[in-house]
Amino acid sequence: MSRRIIYKISERPEYLVTEEEWDEVKRLQHWYNSEFSWSAGKLAFKRYVLFANVDEFSGLDTPIWEIIGERKLRLRSQGYSEYQIIEQLERDRLIVVKWGGYYDDCLASGFTRVADNEWNAFLVCDFLLKVSTLLPHVMVEVQDEGRFVRTKRLWLRDAVAMLPRHARPSGWARVLKSKGFFACVDPQKYDKHPVFRNSIPGFNDLEAEDRRAVVRNWNWLGFDNGEGSQESGPGLVNLNSKLRGVDFFD
Repeated sequence: MSRRIIYKISERPEYLVTEEEWDEVKRLQHWYNSEFSWSAGKLAFKRYVLFANVDEFSGLDTPIWEIIGERKLRLRSQGYSEYQIIEQLERDRLIVVKWGGYYDDCLASGFTRVADNEWNAFLVCDFLLKVSTLLPHVMVEVQDEGRFVRTKRLWLRDAVAMLPRHARPSGWARVLKSKGFFACVDPQKYDKHPVFRNSIPGFNDLEAEDRRAVVRNWNWLGFDNGEGSQESGPGLVNLNSKLRGVDFFD
């Protein structure tokens, strides 16, 4: 599958996020998903992932999701918040909840497939940088399976780039010296970027030589993409300029 940018907030006792704070994150996320074009995936930072409890509510005349929808409407009319509704639905055994989003031991987590669209990679990290200012008391972990994040892994706290004090790979020295944690990108190059596909139309009809040529070109998946530049210049957007500083943690 195509390259992802993964984001997490670890579950720690000192990391407390109120519903009001998370509502701000959701509003920001909705704006990014609505305002920009995404060629592989969209932002999906979640505090929980829901599954209908079909094992206990199978064989009913009314579909389980319809029952859940009606229950949510009733609870909302009684003044329940969104988070309280999810907790109540879980107590009612109507749903199974994966708390913390997609990844274990998280307060919230998610990922966005960006493939070889470095402008989308910029947007994901720009969003996460803003999230770190909305939730300044936590660290947002960012992992890039490609090359937009030069250190491959980075933590953000209140728009400050955070790195582990120990066990830093030697390749990070140049990044630290230049404070170039993110590649610079020309957004105009991606104005008409094709939508990511996980299949190749007409592949079976291609000649054997053409098939080999297509399969060898893995760069469209984005893992090896080197389009971004470390140097700023005309037409390039530089996310590093939005960082408020660099710090280390143990």
